Amino acid sequence: MTTHAAAHHPPYEDLQRFGLRLFIASEAFLFGVMFAARFYLLGFDKAEAVNVVLGLVLTGLLLAATWSSHRAVAAAEAGDRGAMQGQLLLTMALGVGFLALVVVEWGAGFTEFPISTPYGSMFYLITGTHSLHLLIGLFVLASLFLQDRRGALSDDKLWKLRGGVTYWQFVDVVWLFVFVILYVL
Repeated sequence: MTTHAAAHHPPYEDLQRFGLRLFIASEAFLFGVMFAARFYLLGFDKAEAVNVVLGLVLTGLLLAATWSSHRAVAAAEAGDRGAMQGQLLLTMALGVGFLALVVVEWGAGFTEFPISTPYGSMFYLITGTHSLHLLIGLFVLASLFLQDRRGALSDDKLWKLRGGVTYWQFVDVVWLFVFVILYVL
């Protein structure tokens, strides 16, 4: 590798990318198993009390969060740290809003489809696992935000931001499957 290439391609970045892809593949497998269990146990049955409108609102929040996280990376690559930080804050706010609405949904759902029912157990397992992953994503984004505020997220370390946003966007995409599998089918 030439000196010029080394300056634009930090050491171990390929290994880090591979590790992230492997991690995301394992997470996709985890959700795939839960989705398969849902269909094995319930077929295409769903609780009539599932709030599809709320599911659409949740989906909209995460689609907006995906867009703002993408904009954060674009701003960082353009050297606009202020815009990057603003987009990260927006992404995190949308994620917190999502989690707050999940709590509201669970409160209503516990009476309509309790966790002791087959549908309730799958609903809370899948949405709970997804929410945990989203919470982890919030911690990752908050860490990146704080690192940048301290000046520790230099241009040669933007892989951290790209990796964190890739994880965030993976969790957002998983929600699209969750929405279809739990709210629509």
